[in-house]
Amino acid sequence: MTCERVTLPGGGHAIVCGSFKRQKCECGRRATLLCDWKTPNTVRKSQTCDAPLCERCSTKPAPDKDLCSRHAREFERWKGGKAVQP
Repeated sequence: MTCERVTLPGGGHAIVCGSFKRQKCECGRRATLLCDWKTPNTVRKSQTCDAPLCERCSTKPAPDKDLCSRHAREFERWKGGKAVQP
Protein backbone atom coordinates (compact mmCIF):
# COMPACT_ATOMS: atom_id res chain seq x y z
CA MET A 1 0.00 0.00 0.00
CA THR A 2 1.27 3.46 -0.91
CA CYS A 3 0.78 6.47 1.37
CA GLU A 4 1.19 10.09 0.40
CA ARG A 5 1.22 13.33 2.40
CA VAL A 6 -1.23 15.81 0.85
CA THR A 7 -1.37 19.55 1.55
CA LEU A 8 -4.92 20.76 2.14
CA PRO A 9 -6.22 24.16 0.89
CA GLY A 10 -6.42 25.55 4.45
CA GLY A 11 -2.73 24.82 5.05
CA GLY A 12 -3.16 21.54 6.93
CA HIS A 13 -1.96 18.13 5.83
CA ALA A 14 -3.49 14.69 5.43
CA ILE A 15 -2.08 11.22 4.82
CA VAL A 16 -3.82 9.38 1.99
CA CYS A 17 -3.14 5.68 1.55
CA GLY A 18 -4.18 3.30 -1.18
CA SER A 19 -2.99 0.85 -3.77
CA PHE A 20 -3.07 3.30 -6.64
CA LYS A 21 -0.49 3.89 -9.33
CA ARG A 22 0.64 7.46 -9.86
CA GLN A 23 -0.46 8.72 -13.23
CA LYS A 24 1.90 10.49 -15.58
CA CYS A 25 1.23 13.18 -18.14
CA GLU A 26 2.14 12.37 -21.75
CA CYS A 27 5.29 14.53 -21.24
CA GLY A 28 6.43 12.17 -18.45
CA ARG A 29 5.81 14.47 -15.47
CA ARG A 30 3.56 13.52 -12.57
CA ALA A 31 -0.08 14.19 -13.45
CA THR A 32 -2.04 16.26 -10.95
CA LEU A 33 -4.98 17.10 -13.23
CA LEU A 34 -7.43 15.31 -15.54
CA CYS A 35 -8.86 16.54 -18.85
CA ASP A 36 -12.38 17.94 -18.40
CA TRP A 37 -13.53 17.67 -22.06
CA LYS A 38 -17.08 16.30 -22.12
CA THR A 39 -17.36 12.92 -23.84
CA PRO A 40 -20.98 11.77 -23.51
CA ASN A 41 -20.38 8.62 -25.59
CA THR A 42 -18.00 7.13 -23.03
CA VAL A 43 -18.62 4.52 -20.35
CA ARG A 44 -16.89 6.64 -17.67
CA LYS A 45 -19.10 7.90 -14.87
CA SER A 46 -17.53 11.36 -15.13
CA GLN A 47 -18.39 11.59 -18.85
CA THR A 48 -15.11 13.47 -19.38
CA CYS A 49 -11.89 12.55 -21.18
CA ASP A 50 -9.92 12.18 -17.90
CA ALA A 51 -6.52 12.08 -19.64
CA PRO A 52 -3.84 12.66 -16.97
CA LEU A 53 -2.17 16.10 -17.22
CA CYS A 54 0.59 18.03 -15.49
CA GLU A 55 0.18 21.73 -14.75
CA ARG A 56 2.53 22.70 -17.60
CA CYS A 57 0.70 20.73 -20.32
CA SER A 58 -2.82 21.73 -19.27
CA THR A 59 -4.78 24.28 -21.30
CA LYS A 60 -7.20 26.22 -19.08
CA PRO A 61 -10.20 27.53 -21.07
CA ALA A 62 -12.02 28.55 -17.87
CA PRO A 63 -11.40 28.53 -14.11
CA ASP A 64 -11.11 24.97 -12.75
CA LYS A 65 -11.20 23.47 -16.28
CA ASP A 66 -8.26 21.66 -17.84
CA LEU A 67 -7.87 20.28 -21.36
CA CYS A 68 -5.37 17.85 -22.84
CA SER A 69 -3.55 18.89 -26.03
CA ARG A 70 -5.98 17.01 -28.29
CA HIS A 71 -9.06 18.60 -26.75
CA ALA A 72 -7.41 22.04 -26.56
CA ARG A 73 -7.11 21.88 -30.38
CA GLU A 74 -10.77 20.81 -30.67
CA PHE A 75 -11.75 23.69 -28.39
CA GLU A 76 -9.88 26.19 -30.60
CA ARG A 77 -11.63 24.80 -33.72
CA TRP A 78 -14.98 25.07 -31.93
CA LYS A 79 -14.25 28.69 -30.94
CA GLY A 80 -13.25 29.47 -34.54
CA GLY A 81 -16.65 28.26 -35.73
CA LYS A 82 -18.37 30.55 -33.21
CA ALA A 83 -16.66 33.72 -34.50
CA VAL A 84 -19.04 36.55 -35.37
CA GLN A 85 -19.30 37.08 -39.11
CA PRO A 86 -19.69 40.71 -40.35
